[in-house]
Amino acid sequence: MTPELKAMLIAGFRPPWQDREVLGLCLGIVDNTVDAWVATGVIPPPRKRGHKLMWKWSEVNEWLTVGTPGKSPGDDKAERIRNGTRAEAATTSSHRG
Repeated sequence: MTPELKAMLIAGFRPPWQDREVLGLCLGIVDNTVDAWVATGVIPPPRKRGHKLMWKWSEVNEWLTVGTPGKSPGDDKAERIRNGTRAEAATTSSHRG
């Protein structure tokens, strides 16, 4: 990354397409965190452009602002809580009667 691009990114410029290094700098995270966020659905997966993996900034920004498209934030956690509560209620009621 050139010093000029780094200065522009720090000043708030966001290129429409970004590689892992630029995306990490824009988000203030390291490369490993970019990969972890993709794996957990915090940000969208990259697209292959030539020989590089690239993210479209508008999509990343949308995912971070409103969450994963088509999925409410916390859906997985809420489902795990519901399932755990149901399982506990079933266990408790079977021990009472």
